[in-house]
Amino acid sequence: MKKVILLAIPILILSCKEPRDIIVKVDGSMLTKAQFEKYIPETEYAKIPEERLKEFCENWADQEILYLEAKKQSIDQEDSISLVITEYKKNLLAMELIRREFGGGTLGEVEVREYFDEHKSEFLHAVKLAQIVLRDYETAQQTLEEIKAGANFLKLARERSLTRMENPDDPKVITDFLYRGTISDYGTEEIIFNMKVGEVSDIIPYIQGTYLIVKLVDKRKVYAKADYDKYSSAIYNYLLQKQYQDFLALYIDSLKTQYKIEIDISSLTE
Repeated sequence: MKKVILLAIPILILSCKEPRDIIVKVDGSMLTKAQFEKYIPETEYAKIPEERLKEFCENWADQEILYLEAKKQSIDQEDSISLVITEYKKNLLAMELIRREFGGGTLGEVEVREYFDEHKSEFLHAVKLAQIVLRDYETAQQTLEEIKAGANFLKLARERSLTRMENPDDPKVITDFLYRGTISDYGTEEIIFNMKVGEVSDIIPYIQGTYLIVKLVDKRKVYAKADYDKYSSAIYNYLLQKQYQDFLALYIDSLKTQYKIEIDISSLTE
């Protein structure tokens, strides 16, 4: 019986032993070399001066102190904070799932060149626009209906466009001539550069959750020849993003068959 006890003692001691290569320790929290290398690989931190490495470790310790104090005060148990933590975790896992499933996509120069050739005329022209930038879709929809019913586009732009917030005296209702690759994204530009002079667009999702309605005021040819090299990298990024969005829509649709979805907004509208 004594032999069994003697054998058990070193096992218990070993199981309580701290990890090797601890770089930073704050009370019971620790940053090991293995964990540090998840932030910065060895091939990278080997090139970093010692003072920079020490600064990183000090910043980690500061962050950990604040985290531990927040835990001590039970801030993570508060409803509003707990909800944010849960949603962040959901988003992080969802993004990682999509990254793994998408796998970076497959896009070669052939596809980039094909896009450029199909849209070559657009890269030769510049456009002048009257624009209305609106905060939400409902306002944009109402504004578009008024324009279709005969309302003056420029008058509505001066009254409603968010661009007037920067300078009410110069609300930028009408733009300068704009070139392909300078407006927003290539999807938006495809719509605009294919419009006819005097034509009004449908509602276009715009930057930072806003919505855009444009009227093509003028269009002129500014280049005799389109420069592929000038636009190829931007075209690549646009096509890869489009490929990602198309994949995401199809992937979510395929998963919907595996999950029961119920939506009832009656309690929100009572």
